Amino acid sequence: MIVDTRALPEYKVSGPYERSLRVVLDPRLGNYDKATVLLVTIEPGSTTGLHQHPSDEIIYILSGRGVSILVDGEKTVETEVREGHVVLARAGTKHETRNTGTEPLRAYCVFIPPPPAEGPLGEAVRLTMASGRG
Repeated sequence: MIVDTRALPEYKVSGPYERSLRVVLDPRLGNYDKATVLLVTIEPGSTTGLHQHPSDEIIYILSGRGVSILVDGEKTVETEVREGHVVLARAGTKHETRNTGTEPLRAYCVFIPPPPAEGPLGEAVRLTMASGRG
């Protein structure tokens, strides 16, 4: 299978955490049952906001510059990230990706196992299903 991510609908998450999501692979789309893969674009000056998932999330930075924040108990680690970096946020770990550059930060986010389709992810899945893509 090959997915042309340029042809996928883009779900825009409004402020304060402005970003866009394209659902590449997801069990609810019927194209992959072991993981959810998103193409995420974070606008300059924006962020994902501090959040956590019931799944592991692997974040591969395709382009742009930013800061990754991982919170493990009382320990907070902030690391600059750029093209080619990979971030692992294990299930339950609070994390955030901030775009500190002047260009959009683009990343593939892989969730293992697929998380519930709630919030912005749920909206992006529904948009993709309605479009007949994916």
